[in-house]
Amino acid sequence: MNHHKPIPLPGQRILRSMVAVWLCCGIFFLRGQSGIPFYSMIAALQCLQPYNKDMRKVALKRLTGTLIGAFWGLVVLLLELELLYKGKPDTLPHFLLLGLFVGLVLYSTVLLNAREASYFSAVVFLSVCVSHIGDANPYLFAFNRVLDTFLGVLVAEVVNRVHLPRRREKNTLFVSCVGDTILGADRRLSPYSRVELNRLIEDGAKFTLSTGETQATVRELLTGVDLKYPIITMNGAALYHIPTMAYLETRPMTPEQNRRIMDFCREHGLGYFSNSVEQNLLVIRYEALQNEGMRLLFEKKHLSPYRNYLQSATEADAHVLYFHVLDTPERLDAALSALRAEPWADEFRVIREESGFPGYDRLKIYDAAVSREAMLKVLEEKMGTEKTVTMGSIAGKYDVYIKNADRDQVVKELKRRFEPVDLRGWRNMFRI
Repeated sequence: MNHHKPIPLPGQRILRSMVAVWLCCGIFFLRGQSGIPFYSMIAALQCLQPYNKDMRKVALKRLTGTLIGAFWGLVVLLLELELLYKGKPDTLPHFLLLGLFVGLVLYSTVLLNAREASYFSAVVFLSVCVSHIGDANPYLFAFNRVLDTFLGVLVAEVVNRVHLPRRREKNTLFVSCVGDTILGADRRLSPYSRVELNRLIEDGAKFTLSTGETQATVRELLTGVDLKYPIITMNGAALYHIPTMAYLETRPMTPEQNRRIMDFCREHGLGYFSNSVEQNLLVIRYEALQNEGMRLLFEKKHLSPYRNYLQSATEADAHVLYFHVLDTPERLDAALSALRAEPWADEFRVIREESGFPGYDRLKIYDAAVSREAMLKVLEEKMGTEKTVTMGSIAGKYDVYIKNADRDQVVKELKRRFEPVDLRGWRNMFRI
């Protein structure tokens, strides 16, 4: 079996960088080959960023640094060429003066609260006073250096903001599973998917997730993704809003159900974690780490700021969303058979999964009414969208079948459905 990842196609940033370089060359020729297009190209490439807010920061830093460096460069040119030497400066005094003025350049960025521009300021200053002080007209170079930088930033602004006309489906709710749907084989989100997903959400895509994981795991797996809308977690036992860190809906078990599962586990010698929501916090209780699998899971998860582990008995009236039983496959086989034989078995929904720890599997036990589909209906009511598109890795179960998560299929499908190329979307050609 071939496990090599496919060679990726060039992304938008590569294509936009090519366009930016071509535009800088075009401007150079339109200016009668005046200036140095190298500086325009460098400024444009640095300012091309995945997100508009990042582009503004880089552009401001670049422009500020260029102005500060060019200003002090002109001061040195006037001082040395016009007042002290009346020509090309002597070597030793010139370089002593450079050290002094580099300090003034950097100190200026501190006084102007522009420390992030200190490197650019020093580079521009030194390029004026070291590399080009012997030019026939170094003042012209300093002027062109500033102008070239401004032109490069302007080119980046245009290239980064102009897009094909696209019609945006802002009344459609897009719901993706996690696992092998949006994450690759390495259980990570690709850089392309992260950048493009954030851009689509910023442009109005109503995108969310439906998963068997807790909100804590979602936060860890999708770090850096701006999930604005409620996510369905714990296989539909909860609806969680990450921006406000609030559980909007939960489907807990009854006290009688809690007692039955806890008594059953004690009777069969099974270790378990109870996952409950208390004062809007995820609380995970356990009486003892009864086996190596439980210990490994605890060691991996308990330091997370999104989970609260407590070694204590679970009260029957606790707001338990599900029980997490972890044991060897053989013991779980026997326990599952015994549970199904209980007269109250149909009160519960039991999901069996691999635990990720060698030699151990797990059972997740919920109220029988808990499902992702049921919680999706709640989410649809809250969102008030006209249409829902689901994406998952099980053929026939979801609207969109994701066959290979390593190809960034979720994000590509989201882009295709949310913003199809359409002349009716001409208003979206320029992103503000």
